[in-house]
Parts: sequence; structure tokens; C-alpha cells
Amino acid sequence: MVVRSSVSTEPISTKIKVKGFEINYFQVGNGPQKLIIFPGVLGQIGDFGPLTESLDGAKYTIYICDPPGYGMSRPPNRDFSPGFLYRDADSAIALMETLGIEKYSMLGWCNGGCTAMIAASRAADRVDKLVVWSCNAYVTAKDLEYYETTRDVHDWPEGRRISQFKAYGEKYVSDTWSGWIDAFRKILDEDDGDVCRDALAKIKAPTLILHGAKDVFVPIEHGVYLHENINRSTLEIFPEGKHILQRMYPEKFVSIVDNFLSSVQ
Repeated sequence: MVVRSSVSTEPISTKIKVKGFEINYFQVGNGPQKLIIFPGVLGQIGDFGPLTESLDGAKYTIYICDPPGYGMSRPPNRDFSPGFLYRDADSAIALMETLGIEKYSMLGWCNGGCTAMIAASRAADRVDKLVVWSCNAYVTAKDLEYYETTRDVHDWPEGRRISQFKAYGEKYVSDTWSGWIDAFRKILDEDDGDVCRDALAKIKAPTLILHGAKDVFVPIEHGVYLHENINRSTLEIFPEGKHILQRMYPEKFVSIVDNFLSSVQ
């Protein structure tokens, strides 16, 4: 069952100086449990509507951080030079420090899940729980083959294409998406596909991994690998699930996440 918020779910947008960047973040709710959510590539706050609209705002305070180059944390344009996910993780940790929040849980989708895992390994003593979905710790040649089929953003499904063009502009979407694919090809060619493998063993927080068995963008093998390499992790597989689980199964997704964050471990 979805938990309806007892306070306003209208996001409050704020910009703050963090590590030399003007970082934008959205805040929803005012509850004692603090959550920070990491978006995927070309992320938008609307990607997390099921969470921001349904989690109890008297129980949780949700922060959604726009990494530099995404959302309202522009300028600058997105920088995909080596270590970009690690820089995103450090910026998020610094954001929470700047806000004076000492303990919090982390949630991340797709590339944001990679960032969340890195951040959870680097701030292990501050993270209560970790939730990641549709994400990976490494990339394969087969993964890159699929990414290449998506390079032309004009071939994307209409709903996704129009939404992204409206938020970012056609050129920025095209340039940024190609830059992301190129960055992951470089990770494959120069780093043996290692996105964040080393981070996994350093994660101390109880971890919930959610993955769709029919996710073609990040195949299920990646979710299984995370479960096998993160201590105190639980893997929840959606048999018919694809990449955007929070939109495919909003009530089930929110219920599982809420139960996990609420449980005593």
C-alpha cells in the first residue's frame, strides 16, 4: 500500500555553494528520517514522483540533488572526464555536510545508483541505509552495444524524448547523452569496465537492491553482482520489470522502499 504524505509534497528548490559549484537541490517533507536521492543521466525531479508524492512527509525529509551539469545545477555543462561519478558522490556528501545533516539514507537510480554506492562507501559512518535500483558496478562490451543503439536521441520513445527536450533543449540532450556513452566506452576500454567495483566492499549500510528481470539497459546480471558483493544486501527482483521500476510499479516500489527504510536492522 502506498503511504500518502500527511504534509505538502510540493518540492522546494534551493541553490547552495558546494565544492565550488552552485548546486541545486529539491526538498520534500520535513520528517526526521533524511533521504538523499541521486538521479540518473539527464535526471529530472519528476523521475521520482512516486517517492516524493507518496512517502510520508511527516516521516521523511527527501533531498534530490542535481549534480553539476544536470537539472538546475547549470551552468556548467556536464563534465564526463574520468572520475565524474566520484565527483558527484563527493558533492552530495559535501551538500549534506553543508546542510548540517549528519545521518541519512541514500537512494539512487541507474547512474545515480552508482553515485549512491560510491558515496555510501566514502561516507560509510553517516549512511543509515542504501537503496539502489537498475544500476551497475561495471560495464561490458554488450552493454555498450546497446547504449550505441540509443545514441540518436531523435529515435527515443516520444514521451521520453519530448520530456527531455523540454527540460534541457534538444542540443544539450544530444550532446550530453553522446558524452555519457563516450565516457562509458572509455571506462570499458581503459578501466576494464570498472565503474565502481571497489566501492562495494566498503559499504556498511544495509542495502536494498531492486532490479527488473527484463531491463535491457542494465541487465539483471548487474543486480545479482551487486547482491553478491555488497554485505548486508537484499535483492528484490521484479520478474516483468524493466528499467524505470518506480514508474512501472509505483505502489509496489514505494511500499518495498518504505518498508525497508522503516525496518530495524
